Amino acid sequence: MSTERYKPGILEKWGRRVIISLRTLTKEQKSKGERGFSDVSKQLLFWGSFWSFWIGFFPSVLFVYLSVYLPSISFETFPKISCVGLVWFVSLLTLVTVIEFYLLFRLGFYLSYQMAKAADVELAEEPELITPIPGMMARLVLEIPDPRIRLYGIDPYKHLNERALFFRTVLYKSKVFLSNIFAKLMLKVILGRTSLRFLIEYISGPITGIWDSVTTYLILFELRKRIITRKLADSILLQIKSKQRNPKLIESVLRSVALSIVYTKTFHPNFEYLLFGLLGLLPKRENLQNLDDWEQFVLSLQGLSKEEKKWPVSIFAICASFDGKLNAEELNAFVGLSEHSPTWILERVQFLSSTIQKGELTESFQWMEKILPKE
Repeated sequence: MSTERYKPGILEKWGRRVIISLRTLTKEQKSKGERGFSDVSKQLLFWGSFWSFWIGFFPSVLFVYLSVYLPSISFETFPKISCVGLVWFVSLLTLVTVIEFYLLFRLGFYLSYQMAKAADVELAEEPELITPIPGMMARLVLEIPDPRIRLYGIDPYKHLNERALFFRTVLYKSKVFLSNIFAKLMLKVILGRTSLRFLIEYISGPITGIWDSVTTYLILFELRKRIITRKLADSILLQIKSKQRNPKLIESVLRSVALSIVYTKTFHPNFEYLLFGLLGLLPKRENLQNLDDWEQFVLSLQGLSKEEKKWPVSIFAICASFDGKLNAEELNAFVGLSEHSPTWILERVQFLSSTIQKGELTESFQWMEKILPKE
């Protein structure tokens, strides 16, 4: 059973190195205070948004200030501007944009490291994984989407409209250009050296700052969810490994994770972590087929005892909350599992999803334990 290999790009490799270097530089330091993960993460979200605003604000104002010394650019003069003037303009625009994003990336790496440290997450290289913890953090900060991969026949995109995926990918990749370079350029072209030129400083600076602030907040918000769910995934694997398990039970759990990947429509790094962890427990994994097939999952439950059936259903429920929300397909799946699951499970999953969204690590563990079968 072959797997599709993924090779990280230059930016992702750089991000991994920076994050690993932060671990090396600060490994002798002890964490300050006794605050919980929730409090620390909220503080990191605030300071990340605060500093990102100024990182976006000052380069934008610097660009406007320095562009005064360049040839005027407006709708009237744009067709007549010399190549030299255009080169100087583009060079200045590129320089301030590179400075802005370099500072944003470095800030993001540092705050990501601090958040992982607050949750006591080990920044291991994890060579067996496609997206190890440092890679997951780097990808989020750099706004690189989860890799489009298919592992062990699991297709995260089987229920996703390919045309919608294409347009979403194009918009995602063009967001940086549209929100930053294009905004500065259009303000310069529209206002040029008119009497309204002084407004550029008051418009472009705050707009860029607010956009960078919101973007950093969303990145750290998503990272917080992924750190919590990595801790949950680690606990799940430890509980499964703690006792000698029926291989049929492990296979059924594996299928529940595969279905979660399909319903989430992305190869979430923590699904990947669970997937490889479970595969390592199966002696004959090369014979596995159609892991992401619903009928095969339901069929795999038939060979289990009443108590064993609780594990695949419970882990499917927990995985459904990994992204902090339940979609329509996941809700329909719970209806299909009604004869195998207790009536309270959906309510508890919704509570778990809520605690993950709020960044409450301890409470998330408590709700996960309420969902997992008691032994």
